[in-house]
Amino acid sequence: MTSKAQKTRDDGVNAMYAYCLRFFSELKALGVTNAIISPGSRSTPLVLSAKQVGLDVVVHLDERVAAFHALGAAKATRIPSILICSSGTAAANYLPAVVEANHAATPMIICTADRPPELRQWGEGQTINQVGLYGNNVRWHYDLPVASEINESHARSTAFRAWSMSTSRFQGPVHLNWPFRKPLEPTQKLETPEASLSPESSYQEEMPRSSSLISLAKEYERGLITVGPNNLQDKELDALVAFSSDSGWPILADPCSQLRDRGSLSSAPIITSGELLFAEEKFTSLLDQVDVIVHVGLPATSKAYRLWKQETPPTRYVIVSPGVDWADPSHEVTDIIQGSITAAFSEPSSGRGPNSRWCELWTKHNGIALEAVKRHVLENQSELSLASRILSSIPSGTSLMLSNSMIVRDAELVLQNMKSDVKVISNRGANGIDGVISTGIGVSSSSEGRCLILVGDVAAVHDIAGLVAAGRLQSDVVIVVIDNGGGAIFSFLPVAKEIDNDSFEHLFTTPHHTNLIDIASSVGVQSQVIESSLDVEGLLGRAFESKGPSLFLCNTSVEETVKAYEEMRAGFQASFREE
Repeated sequence: MTSKAQKTRDDGVNAMYAYCLRFFSELKALGVTNAIISPGSRSTPLVLSAKQVGLDVVVHLDERVAAFHALGAAKATRIPSILICSSGTAAANYLPAVVEANHAATPMIICTADRPPELRQWGEGQTINQVGLYGNNVRWHYDLPVASEINESHARSTAFRAWSMSTSRFQGPVHLNWPFRKPLEPTQKLETPEASLSPESSYQEEMPRSSSLISLAKEYERGLITVGPNNLQDKELDALVAFSSDSGWPILADPCSQLRDRGSLSSAPIITSGELLFAEEKFTSLLDQVDVIVHVGLPATSKAYRLWKQETPPTRYVIVSPGVDWADPSHEVTDIIQGSITAAFSEPSSGRGPNSRWCELWTKHNGIALEAVKRHVLENQSELSLASRILSSIPSGTSLMLSNSMIVRDAELVLQNMKSDVKVISNRGANGIDGVISTGIGVSSSSEGRCLILVGDVAAVHDIAGLVAAGRLQSDVVIVVIDNGGGAIFSFLPVAKEIDNDSFEHLFTTPHHTNLIDIASSVGVQSQVIESSLDVEGLLGRAFESKGPSLFLCNTSVEETVKAYEEMRAGFQASFREE
């Protein structure tokens, strides 16, 4: 190669790195703190530049684990993580987490390395069509110019737009596809450019206060506020609690609502037994026509509530600050209030307070239901009893990662009276069971305390790679697996009674017979079987005081799980008294 050709080549490499360094420097200045990467060749300029500017770089062998790690970190902090991977199927492994981030409105900035345009669709190895790979699950996707052929000022604008699109009111993932030409290695020492952006460069101005809810609260006494899974800030939750207390409209609090803590429960009429209440006709028959239901967050977990609302729709159904999806599968919405949740709930409402007949009806029967839950937990050794003891053992400053399927439904019934500084995380945007352990690792990495990951056995098997990552990174996670021998949730569906037992087990329950204890031990995760629910507090207490990952396995069965739910409902019916 001639000296002139070498110089041209070096100039191209230097321009490529100048572009990448500028991009990451500006994102760091805006507030991004970490980059989650998976090893690869084509992504070399991205990886080296992210490390050079001082981002906290976490390496995962598996791109699916990496993506769920980034998801968990963003759910814990509301700040997007940067995902970096090589070209080809590596990028495709991000999709499940991207889907969840879309539906749960979780920020994420995805950087996929790619071949340059002239090599695409011509049989080059590890080359697929990555443009628009994630479809409409991203807020913005952009196929960048070849970085070695454009001025670095373009990198600043790209970083700014990616940040803005990911962190706007409709938070979510963005996808940047980066074509690179070889050589990919730097030819000189990398130096971090001084950023020109700052957190003040991008801000969201709150809309003026809305009088819509105040007017409704003054007009209607029989109101209900439903708060689904969310990632709301403390000031937003405080506004909700204050509005409920002032208006006398009870809050139906999802297990992932951040409102099942002792502080909130003592400040407002918060209902935490909706799954029992709405399934009991003796209770619902006491309710007059509901005037208003106001919904905040993702759709509620409780199936009984959803069925009750569908059968007896309110006069007004109001959704406040909806995301990509509206929580309205029955198509009953009458009002939408856009903008700031704090502003929508910030003004005093009716002044009716929590002592109205309407409000006292809810709180009284919520108390009866909670007593039934308490009796069942104390008198039985069921999955619900196990879940209750596990959840009540969580110390202050801990995060809780709840799996989907049976686990979040167990929590719907038994997650009660939590400590005020425990944040509940869940993947309720798309409700998948994959990536639960990996999401919890991400939560732990971005939180001060440890993270308890409560997961079912099938979901744990789905994320064995997450277990490997926990051992490799020595993450501060306590993983508790409730093993009921397969997909217990299918036993609650009509199909369980419509086909023979052998076919049902083969096609739906699918027991897997995986030895999670041995797998955990082999990858550096301390593991132990919990033989009795009475041992839960002691074993988990010691685990929370330790460092590094640990896994505990609690064995139950599908039959026992179904029986536990039936017995708890029967216990509530037996204790119910009409006035």
